[in-house]
This record gives sequence, structure tokens and C-alpha cells, in this order.
Amino acid sequence: MTLTDLFSNDDSRQPLPKANAVQRLSGDESPWTPEQVRGVISNPCYAGIGPYPPLVPEDAWIHTAARTIASDGAEQFLVNMLEMLRQSFERPPHMEMGEAEED
Repeated sequence: MTLTDLFSNDDSRQPLPKANAVQRLSGDESPWTPEQVRGVISNPCYAGIGPYPPLVPEDAWIHTAARTIASDGAEQFLVNMLEMLRQSFERPPHMEMGEAEED
């Protein structure tokens, strides 16, 4: 079996669910939304990935992610996780909200 074989099965033609998780930005004082909670659960950066320090213990993040996969499905979780990772790495973690990068 080749890598091409792995990514070219019949399932790859099925539409994926839409992301239903959003990132909660630092300094947001509004009440948490269900989408923001899903954003934390599906974002491995909260367990310490790349330049981000862990904000929750890794085992707690994994157990919560596993429960979410069991209730929402693996595809929904993975779509959310990819979206949260994209958003997490769009803006360097050292930048504050509204701060522009220097040229």
C-alpha cells in the first residue's frame, strides 16, 4: 500500500463537516460560547504545542478530546482541530491583540 492509496479511498470524496469551534482571544471578557469551549477542547496548543506553554495537563486534554470524539465523531473533531491549529499559528503567540508585526 502506498501513501497515494491511503488518501484516495471512497471516503475522501465525502464532504466534511464544517468547523463548529472558534478561538477565544486573550482579553475577551464576554461569556464563553459553546463554540469557544469546543475550540479549547479541539486545540492541542492548550496542552503545550510548538511555542505555546501548556495551560492544561496533557492527560486532561487527551481524555477530554477522546470524550468529544466519542460524542461528536472523529471527523468533526479533526476538522475543528485543524481549524484551531491554523488559527493558532496565524499569529505568533508573543503578539498581543491589535499589535502589528514590525517589518
